[in-house]
Amino acid sequence: MENNNYVIFDILGVKHNGFMNSFAFYKDAECVINNDQFISKIVVSADISKATFYLHDSLEIAEETVSQIVNYLSLYLGNMMISLLKNSLSYSNVLLKPTIRPSVVHLSETENNTLSDYIIMRDSIVNHSTLNGDDLLKKWIQDVEISNYTSKNDKYDILFLLLQGGNIVQKYMAMYAYLMSLVKEIYSSQNEGQKLVVQYVSNNCSRVGIELNTSPSTRPGARPTEKEDQFTALRNKIGHPSVTNGYVNVSENAVNRLASIICCAIEDIPSQDGII
Repeated sequence: MENNNYVIFDILGVKHNGFMNSFAFYKDAECVINNDQFISKIVVSADISKATFYLHDSLEIAEETVSQIVNYLSLYLGNMMISLLKNSLSYSNVLLKPTIRPSVVHLSETENNTLSDYIIMRDSIVNHSTLNGDDLLKKWIQDVEISNYTSKNDKYDILFLLLQGGNIVQKYMAMYAYLMSLVKEIYSSQNEGQKLVVQYVSNNCSRVGIELNTSPSTRPGARPTEKEDQFTALRNKIGHPSVTNGYVNVSENAVNRLASIICCAIEDIPSQDGII
């Protein structure tokens, strides 16, 4: 290792075996970090299974500050996982269930530790894509806002928890319901409703590179002039099978794109007063 001080995290739920869609980098991705109090460089392994945070060699480290540093890095990497979800168009068919845990803490002034506890973040044809890791890593890091992530930690936790679901149809329906509750809060509405979701998706899907597709609403009782976005249309196909009279396919692509919209919605929730 080139620095005396570094912390390694395991990234779970992104790397997959040869029987599932996956993506990897051509080589380990590196990004030099400027103007951070702790971090000098971040390296993510080519298979996206580990993230190594190199710390400033000049950093003065005491036993009582180790947990503070590791907690900060956990928040930073958790924020990067949100960006991984938001920027999923390049690897949209890959099952994404990101979870992180610290594995090695190597700090020059303290005893080395190997950690195994998980950090809970309040916190067909198989495709294998190989991507430019340095460019993707820079994208993930550009979106990092520790204060915003910390103040909305509980809401991001719910998203990460929903992504762990094993039944993709149930996962999609639960995620759509969560988006509906977030949109209700964003618009300060007394009631949840698909109309608000359609409005929010229509206004914000371009933020994460998603093209809006609208069609006549399939919601029971909808007016003939009402439209719905692609996420709402899929939700109604699942929820009202008598209307579709056929098999409804829910892809990882649909789940990942819905997750990226949910990330935008969480960002748009006003922060509570007094939380930084």
